[in-house]
Amino acid sequence: MFELISRNRKVYTRDRLAFFMSFLSVIILILVYQVFLGQIQIDAIREALGSDTASSDTIKMVNYWLISGLTTIISMTSTLGAFGVMVSDKEKKLSEDFKVSPISNFKVELSYAIFAILFGIILTMFSCVFAIGIFNGFSSLLDYSAMDYLKIFGIVSLSTVLSATIVLPVLAFIRTSSAFTTLSTIVGTFIGFISGVYLSIGSVGETLQQVMTWFPMTQVNALLKQVLMKDSIAQVFENAPSSVVNEYKEFYGVVLQNASGDHLSNQFMLVYISMIIVALLTLHFFIKKVKK
Repeated sequence: MFELISRNRKVYTRDRLAFFMSFLSVIILILVYQVFLGQIQIDAIREALGSDTASSDTIKMVNYWLISGLTTIISMTSTLGAFGVMVSDKEKKLSEDFKVSPISNFKVELSYAIFAILFGIILTMFSCVFAIGIFNGFSSLLDYSAMDYLKIFGIVSLSTVLSATIVLPVLAFIRTSSAFTTLSTIVGTFIGFISGVYLSIGSVGETLQQVMTWFPMTQVNALLKQVLMKDSIAQVFENAPSSVVNEYKEFYGVVLQNASGDHLSNQFMLVYISMIIVALLTLHFFIKKVKK
């Protein structure tokens, strides 16, 4: 099993195009943020607080909002990108060679999934930590406790497993690298919109808000925001009424609401995401059984 995972790693890192495609949606997000997204949020906060200028704490908080979104997208795109090895093997008919080897087909497929998840966790954690340093200064990394980093690692790990289970049923129908490249571009862009990264959840209509709320990656994004933005929100809104703080959290997806207006608890979101993972795995195995 270890040899298969190591082989997948070597094959993937040799394909520079696939590696670049993992970051394409992130590049788009950074450009959108730099052009107008970040400034719109900063102006809205300044207006809500009745201030003429945006403090450094405000800019820092908005950067953490962006970093949460970046981390969410990377957890999906990096995991999906790593599955490119599996698609490439299908295209080159190498998967047929594996079938006549002493290695079971289940172990081969499991090695693809394990490699994709491990690669996703490592790259996503590195990107998150690096983004904090780049946007808010590397000294900001000391603002978080060991428990905070443990929470971030747990959320990232859950997100990469979720990402793998989301794409596996789709990949059952992908057999060429060109189709996979197209899928990667679509997924990265779609995740950015549906999980409240490219646009805030409060800026859309109620129906779309609920669609976004119940998409599991949106809940991952919210969980990350609560960890990364916790202290900065307290600093920025220190003297603001609680209603202003709650309005900001709801509008920018730090907390999520159901159709009745009740907030989703962290425990509920973790259970919900876990249930989605189990459901998608069941769907994946059902598709494989039908296709045999």
